[in-house]
Amino acid sequence: MSPRNKRPRRRKAAPAPATVAWWKRPVTWLLTIVIGAVGAWLGAVLLGTINQWKPANELAEKLAGRGPLVVLDVKHIPYPQEGALNYVYPAGSDLARLDADRPDDPTVQAGAVDVERSTWEITLVGTRDEAAEAVDLRPVLVEPCRAPLTGIREPNESQGDSAKVVLVTHVDRPNPRMLVEDREGTDAGAPFFATHKITLPKGEKNVIQVRALSAKQHCRWRLELDYLADGGRQTMVISAPGDKPFEVTGRADDSAYTWVYLSPIIDCRAKDGTKTDRLRITGAEYAQMMRDKRTCPY
Repeated sequence: MSPRNKRPRRRKAAPAPATVAWWKRPVTWLLTIVIGAVGAWLGAVLLGTINQWKPANELAEKLAGRGPLVVLDVKHIPYPQEGALNYVYPAGSDLARLDADRPDDPTVQAGAVDVERSTWEITLVGTRDEAAEAVDLRPVLVEPCRAPLTGIREPNESQGDSAKVVLVTHVDRPNPRMLVEDREGTDAGAPFFATHKITLPKGEKNVIQVRALSAKQHCRWRLELDYLADGGRQTMVISAPGDKPFEVTGRADDSAYTWVYLSPIIDCRAKDGTKTDRLRITGAEYAQMMRDKRTCPY
């Protein structure tokens, strides 16, 4: 073959570089690292800013509608736990169920009002890492005290008195204060919060027992609790269950009551000699019985 007729051989083209997926490219890695670092930095800055205003757990509690102090329970102490205790029911009340189905707490379940003293237990719990401190507690009348109630009275004899120390307040006196009722202590009758405060740690239940007294008047009130938390002084209003005011009535003249139901412990018989579980007499009959210094009217 002539050199002229010899065809030059074609060179094979170099293979094209393989396409690299975008998520495998070095520039993507770099951007991911940069974006992640910036996001972490922004998160730290934002969290730091929030925490400067309020710690994160406290912020959550605020958003949930919880303050630094929460009232877990408000409980009335009825007879016989409270010892001898008289109740007054509205004059038109039907007390037949007292004979058939005695309520555990007439004040809460049957509309009765405590006579001369009313005792309540208030359970509080702190919600902050730094304990709140109760520094004052006082009754605030919802209206001026009035004449004592004179409906249907039910006396109950004592079945033992509690030795528990309570805070006492005379709600029928001007500017009532919480006093110490420690019969065996040296500071009995002294203003409690003048020298004491109550520490309320986070998550720990604390029970404050309050006994309100009224000698001659019918009084209705709520409690105002001053406490220190979140770097300042705050006030909480405490009411009876159902957002009702607390209530106590002084003792009226014995003859003023429509009816008086005598305690079954006394075991008095009716006028005709028949036995009854709970004898009912008029206020006038009860007053005469007291004047005669008798335990039963007949």
